[in-house]
Amino acid sequence: DAPAHGFSVNAPNIDNYSVRHPSGLTTDRVSDSLIKSDIDLFICSFNPAATSRTEEELAMKYLGHKDNHEQREITAIPMIPKTQSQSEGALGGHEKHIIFVLDQSGSMSDNWSGVVAAYNDYIVQLRQSQRHNDLVSVIQFGIDAEVTVEMSPLSHVPNHLNFGSDGNTLFLPAAQNACKLATSTPSTHTPSIVFMSDGGAGDANEAATTFSQFNGIFRGHNTNELELNVIAFGIGASHAQLQCIANSSRNGRFHTSADTTDLSNIFVQIAEEGQVVA
Repeated sequence: DAPAHGFSVNAPNIDNYSVRHPSGLTTDRVSDSLIKSDIDLFICSFNPAATSRTEEELAMKYLGHKDNHEQREITAIPMIPKTQSQSEGALGGHEKHIIFVLDQSGSMSDNWSGVVAAYNDYIVQLRQSQRHNDLVSVIQFGIDAEVTVEMSPLSHVPNHLNFGSDGNTLFLPAAQNACKLATSTPSTHTPSIVFMSDGGAGDANEAATTFSQFNGIFRGHNTNELELNVIAFGIGASHAQLQCIANSSRNGRFHTSADTTDLSNIFVQIAEEGQVVA
C-alpha cells in the first residue's frame, strides 16, 4: 500500500496514520521478523513515487541489521515506470478539483451512455491512483448549463448522470459556470477543467475569453496556468472553436475523439497522468 503508516518521516502522500502504524509496526520490528525468518523481501510498487521513501528506509534497516549475516536484502520492483506514477508534489497536498463540462445537447442523445461510461472510467482511475482527496464537479450543458455535481468527494461521486437533452449548444453559459466553480475551489485543491462537446456555438469566442480572463486571475494567484483539457467529440464538432477554447491557457490541450471508446481512453489518460496530456 502507498501510505507509509509511520515508516517514513514526511512521506509525500496522504496517510491517515502518518505518525504511527495502526498495528504498532515499526521498521525495526519488521526487519527483525524478516531476518529471523531468513526472508529476502521484494516490494512490487504500482506507484514508485509514493513508495520509494518507505522502500529506502526499510532497505537501510535491513542491510544494517546486526543479525543480517547473510546480507539478505530488500529489492524494489517498480511495476510501472516512475514517470507514470504520481510525483511527490502531486502526492503532497496538491489535490485537484476536477470539473467536467459535458455537452448534453440533442445530438449527444445516442452517445450519452458512452459519455457517462467514460466519466466513470476517469473516476475509477482516480481511485486506483489513490487520489481520494480529489473533488469532482459536473456541468451539463446545451443552450443552458446546469451544475449536476458540485465539489463531491471522490467517495460520494455519483456513477450515473441523467441526460437532460437541451436542444442546441451554447458554450458561454458552460464556461461561466466552470469558472465560477473553479473560483470556489478550496485553497487545498487546484482546479482542472475537462470540457467536451460534439458541436460548435455562436458564442465560442466569448467562452474562450471567459476562460482566458479566469486564467489570468488564476495565474496571478498561483503562478501556474489553468489546467484545461478540451475534447472535440465526433465528426460534427467544431475543431477550430474548441481549439480556441483550449488556447485560453498555455496549460490547455486539445483532443479529438471519434467515438466513446476514444473518449474513455482520453479521460483515463488525463486521470492517469494527473495533468494535461498531448
